[in-house]
Order: sequence, then C-alpha cells, then structure tokens
Amino acid sequence: MRKIILLFFFIPVLLRSQPKVTEGKLFYDITYQNLTAEMKEHEHQLPHDATFYFKNEKCRLEMGAGPFGKNVTITDKTKKETIILLNIYGKKFAMRKSDSEMVEVINSLKTDTARIDIKIELVNDTKKIAGYICHKAFIIKTKNGISNKSECWFTRDLPPYTTEGDEAFKMIDGFLMQYSTFEANINRTLTVKMVMPLPIEDRYFEIPPGYQIVTETELVNVLNVMQQGR
Repeated sequence: MRKIILLFFFIPVLLRSQPKVTEGKLFYDITYQNLTAEMKEHEHQLPHDATFYFKNEKCRLEMGAGPFGKNVTITDKTKKETIILLNIYGKKFAMRKSDSEMVEVINSLKTDTARIDIKIELVNDTKKIAGYICHKAFIIKTKNGISNKSECWFTRDLPPYTTEGDEAFKMIDGFLMQYSTFEANINRTLTVKMVMPLPIEDRYFEIPPGYQIVTETELVNVLNVMQQGR
C-alpha cells in the first residue's frame, strides 16, 4: 500500500516567445494508455488531473489518489527538503524528507532493480501547448539491452522544475509540458492544459494546520491499523 500511495508523487529546444514566468500555477490533464481489462475497471480511481504551484525556488504538486483523497508534494530547493501531505480517509499526515532521503524513497518504490540508461534526443520541431512554444525531444530508456523511446515536449519559458533535479534530463533545460511515464505497469501521459502567472502565497509551501507530522514507519503502521478497521 505504501508504494501505491507514494507512487503518484513521484513519481516529469530553442525558441523564446515570452519572458520566463517564475510564479504562478498550472493545470495538468492525465490520460492512460494500454490499461489491462482489470485496470480499466478501476481507472476511475486513478488521478485524471493535477495542479502545480511554483514560486522561485519552491513548487507544489497536488494530485488525487483515488480513495485516498488529494495528496500534495512540496519541494523547497533552498532548504533541500520535500514535504509530503497525505489526506487518507479523512486523516491528514505530513512527512518531511531531505533530498537524500527522497532518493532512498524513490529507489524503494522501484519494483525492478535492473539498470536503466536514459538518453535524450532533441528534435527540431515545435508546437504550442497551453499557449507556450514547446520543443520536442525523445526520451530513450534502455534496460537489459531493450530500448524504449517516448516523446516529450518542453518549454524554456517556465523554470525547469520537472527536469533540473534529474541528471538524466540535463539536456532538457526547460519545463516538461507533455510527457509520459510508465510505473507499476501503468502508462500515463501528463499534458499541461493551462498556465496562470499570478502571485502565490507562501502558505502553499508550508504544512497547514491540522496535519500530523509522522515518519514513514509511523505512517505505515497507522495505515495498517486503518486498513484493519475497514
């Protein structure tokens, strides 16, 4: 269960059309491809939209998690810290993780430990997404000698929140506006549908009142108790 809950937080060239926006929020559409018949029956429990807030060195991603409610991931680059807010069956929990601890969390979620090599292929092609000129690239992932190529589109007119923390994406010096992920046998595509440049209050990047601060171990224990009571 822990992997399912945390999964949706982790989880993702060269024209300039307007000044870079450093503060605001944007909205994603999330679609799914190649779901099995069993997954198709439960597709309504998967998130189909998300909201992303950003302000200078901070960002916040809000995404639904089916029956678990809406959950939030807040990243603060100045503090090198991530805050995870979970709203599960009406109970509110918060976890603080350093950057190094987040790497451990992401690695623990991987069900396949085989090495994956990632290469980026930039393409001389552009299109507009949510009013922004975007540039095309292919992400080529190779595992056990088998390569898989997926398409993505990014803009340099937004800060590179979605790419700068990953060495594999260093050639993509912009914000991913459309990209696909494949995790836990779920193939999904995220597309930005609207960008709203506007002032964002600092409270969006803090733990709100009413949240219980817990460690990962404490959270797992609480979830086990909650499951047994249902």
